[in-house]
Amino acid sequence: MNWTTFKRVTKLGFINFYRNGWVSLGTALVMSLTLVIISIFAIFNIVINLTTHNLENKINVSVYFYDSTTDEQILSVKHQLQNQPNVSSVKYVSKEEAFGIWSAKNMDERIKNLVTLENNPLPRSLEIKANSPEQLDNIVKFLEKDQYKDYVRKIDYQENKDIIKKLDNVIKFSEKLGIILSFIFIIISVLVVLNTIRLAIVTRKDEIEIMRLVGANNIFIRIPFFIEGILYGIFASVISLVIILIGFKLLTPFVNNYLGDLNVDFGNFFKNNLFVIIILQLLISISISVICTFISIQKYLKK
Repeated sequence: MNWTTFKRVTKLGFINFYRNGWVSLGTALVMSLTLVIISIFAIFNIVINLTTHNLENKINVSVYFYDSTTDEQILSVKHQLQNQPNVSSVKYVSKEEAFGIWSAKNMDERIKNLVTLENNPLPRSLEIKANSPEQLDNIVKFLEKDQYKDYVRKIDYQENKDIIKKLDNVIKFSEKLGIILSFIFIIISVLVVLNTIRLAIVTRKDEIEIMRLVGANNIFIRIPFFIEGILYGIFASVISLVIILIGFKLLTPFVNNYLGDLNVDFGNFFKNNLFVIIILQLLISISISVICTFISIQKYLKK
């Protein structure tokens, strides 16, 4: 096929797409919903997984001691923790350092002023980091031994553990729901594209016969339908990107509200990976269109 012939069949594909205006728009909308479902759940799971991983790496165990506990006893506990194979580091926080951390917090000044250097009820503590998040439970069990119960006032780990558990639940639910909805919408998209292309073929049956009579080969007849299918995919990608952008702006506050203090920046991830998202959406939508077009025209055109 020479360049002139290719331009003609490409132009014919655009004309056919425009001629079936509302049908083309409906097909693109259905495909765009498929892309939206796949993209939202994929981006959501990636961002939440990254957030969980970063949070796990930052999580530590803070153990607070009674004022009656001596510095020697605290340093003894620190030394024993440092000898544990699952402990990465142990930092001692004195009352003065605890006061500095307290003073730097953003809170009501009346509450903040209740604690002063002269009247400092803040306990001394040890901040313990594990070699991996999975080992934090073992560290907590070590500190809960009877030999430390007279020293340890509180072990601060449960709150962070609950955040990780909440994130894991969100990921598991999102993955299952995403797979189910993506599968359903892919099937719907395939059926719609198949029927749209078949309708276009039936509508232009006489035109195809005339093209055959004047010597057009099957490749010349097929290409306009492939161009039409590719246009469905391109329009679907554009529509889905707009929907996703609006959707993330609306959904992010609700997701962050559920996760509490842990804010997840979906918008930033979307901007940083926009090019990759566009390419993947085009590949998915065009692949669906081209495959469906090939299946549809096989029934009406012989090789």
